Order: sequence, then C-alpha cells, then structure tokens
Amino acid sequence: MTIRKAEPEDKKYILEIINLLNFEISEFIWGDDKFVEKQIKNEEYFLAEIDGIIAGIISFRQRRDKMYIETLVVVEKYRSQGIGTQIVEFAKNFTRENKLKTLRVCSFCEDKAQGFYLKLGFSLLQKLGEYKNYKYHRFEMKL
Repeated sequence: MTIRKAEPEDKKYILEIINLLNFEISEFIWGDDKFVEKQIKNEEYFLAEIDGIIAGIISFRQRRDKMYIETLVVVEKYRSQGIGTQIVEFAKNFTRENKLKTLRVCSFCEDKAQGFYLKLGFSLLQKLGEYKNYKYHRFEMKL
C-alpha cells in the first residue's frame, strides 16, 4: 500500500468514498465539494492506494497545537486488512513531521468506530461533541 497526496482530479473519487459513509446529516461539511477541494488545495488530503486503486482516504487539519484527522474512510472491500491501521500510522508520522505531539480524531456515535480507535491507542475523551444534533466521540493520542 502507498499513501500519496491527493490531487485536484482525485476530488470526484474522494467524494464518492465519503458518500459510502451514508451519514444522513444535512450540510455534512466533510462531504461538501468546496470543502474537499479546499483541503486538497491545502495539501491536507491523502489517498491510500493498493495497485493504483484507492483503498482509503484521510484528511487533516491543524488546530492550535493539535493535529486532527478530519476524515478517515477505508473502502469496505479493504476493511479488516490492516489498511486503517496503516493509515493511522501515517497520521501519527504526519503529526510528528508537523512538530505536533497530539493527534485527535472524532467519530459519530452511529459510526461505531470506537473500538478501532481504542485498539490503536487513542484515549476516549469524556465530553461528547455535537454536530447538527448528531453526537460524536472524541479521541486523542499523545505522541
């Protein structure tokens, strides 16, 4: 598997993969065309590929002294093969390369990804977040 920076021509594929999440949240910013375009332009989006096929996506945003995983999706066909774990390792390295020591990620409660993040060493923060009346878990890892 290789991970590369997303290019403008990848936007269509990124949006298709985000739509696989099936979140029925109105104004879901992470699936917004302009938002994804901006993240690609800012070099915050990366694609995980296997033999030239996109197996997963990840995007970042730095807020103050922390790096946040904005989006992380592994295409269903490639799940349970260690792809997500490799993408999180990339995220940890990306965070360190940007001279930061804290990596955060949020996951909507409906997504049921808590076990995945806990298994990889993230700590569950106590306070739930909320976006458009949808609750989400907040996770943090000190590097």
